[in-house]
Amino acid sequence: MKAVLVFCEGRHDVVFAQRSLGAHANCDWIDDPIGKLPSPFGPGRTAGQGLISRRLERYALDDLTLQAAAHPSPPCFESLVRDAANDALFVLVRTPGKGGHAAVLDLLRDLDLTITDEAAAGTFDVSDYAAAFLFDADQEGVAATLTAFRNHYRAHFGDLASVEHGKWVATNTVPVGFFVFHRSAQDQTGTLEDHLAPMVVSAWPARYAGARGFVDRYREANDKVSGRDAERLKAIITATGQFDHPGDPMSVIIGRTGLPRAQFTTSPLSQELADFLTGTPWNGG
Repeated sequence: MKAVLVFCEGRHDVVFAQRSLGAHANCDWIDDPIGKLPSPFGPGRTAGQGLISRRLERYALDDLTLQAAAHPSPPCFESLVRDAANDALFVLVRTPGKGGHAAVLDLLRDLDLTITDEAAAGTFDVSDYAAAFLFDADQEGVAATLTAFRNHYRAHFGDLASVEHGKWVATNTVPVGFFVFHRSAQDQTGTLEDHLAPMVVSAWPARYAGARGFVDRYREANDKVSGRDAERLKAIITATGQFDHPGDPMSVIIGRTGLPRAQFTTSPLSQELADFLTGTPWNGG
């Protein structure tokens, strides 16, 4: 089995990737307990602990508040999706964001050490892995986001000069992919919310219009929702979905029991992301 680690900046990015793989690549969400996950992420066929359990045990629980203990700091393993037809696993990881590369590199080093452990060589369910990184362009744009990515990760992966948005590079270590959410080819700034908003409008037009009117009428200049358009869109999307999910966050609103599957099957971005994630150029063939 091969695995693709998909590093996402937030929970709704995780959900978007998960649902895109389901809508366009016939992948299934895995709801198994950690103790039954494929190794090295879970114990699988091996006798020892899996990587996820070992990393969770790192936390010095006595030093944490109850809230911190209930919500481990990212990077966190958030979701697993199986592509049974191609014997592949997508491991969706929530990261601390663009500035959290040090923590992501620590996880990658852990995984490398685990997979290359001589004592376990050849016994893991997952024999090869790739790393895909999903980012928002924000105001910096696609090019600046790519430059920062190369600078942060070249020491670990090697030469990343040829990696571009929506593309993979077969490095000397593992395949590495890069994908940036942005508005369009003409406007290379923006976030995933710029694409989610039209999907939510299509599903619930009247509710979206009402939520947009409420947010825009009552927001004030010093409100966080007025600082960035992405925050405004998050507020509108979340308010739109409250009728069936009162009190739930945006990750639930666009999740499997929220935004209808048809919005993903007809979304060009959802199709593009699924094609990217399933197009991994595995090293060695």
